[in-house]
Amino acid sequence: MKSGLREIDLYAPLEKFLTHHGYIVHAEVVLSDISATKEGILLVVEVKLRFNLDVILQALERQQAADAVYIAVPIRNFRRYPRRWKTIRALCSRLGIGVLFVRFLEGRDPEVEVALHRKDVSRGNSKAKLLFMKEIEGRGTNQNIGGSSRVPIFTAYRREALRIAQCLAEHGPLSPQKLRALGCVPSTGSILLKNYYGWFERVSRGVYQLNEKGRKALEAYQAASSR
Repeated sequence: MKSGLREIDLYAPLEKFLTHHGYIVHAEVVLSDISATKEGILLVVEVKLRFNLDVILQALERQQAADAVYIAVPIRNFRRYPRRWKTIRALCSRLGIGVLFVRFLEGRDPEVEVALHRKDVSRGNSKAKLLFMKEIEGRGTNQNIGGSSRVPIFTAYRREALRIAQCLAEHGPLSPQKLRALGCVPSTGSILLKNYYGWFERVSRGVYQLNEKGRKALEAYQAASSR
């Protein structure tokens, strides 16, 4: 695996993959890593650097709400399968869990492969599913820029991160508490800690600032919204 690989490094390629397949992608919904919705279907992806019992248990728990649940793990270069793949595949198949590989290739963008498909099983309007959907809807309307290949897809989660970025750009380093006082979402602390897009950096205990990557992302979206 590439040096220093983190779970958050898998988010961008997974978001791109799911968006390509027509899903609206959200992160950190009801503590799930990735939730994606399309035509009333709720798909949840739990992300880990390797298969272990914890991620299997998390996936099983998500089945109470999601119509489909996948586990996503990274793979190095052109290695075909992780260790004990036959056993893992058989277990996940029996439990009704899908598997996604995020392949990190030297000199190329990461690629997502569906290693084990999971057929959607409708949960209807179960209480657990409604909890997910309520939080997703509460984040605001998705604002994807249709047909654009130059501007990153705008998801509800990205919108929240951009709001935080805007506040940091205007006010300088701030704590999550002060950001929430400025109108940022209750999950501001989690967004800063997870730092999925790599926009933020901690300058002292509980205080964050916007880095250069974040400033460029903010400028790109401000330019796009002014068109």
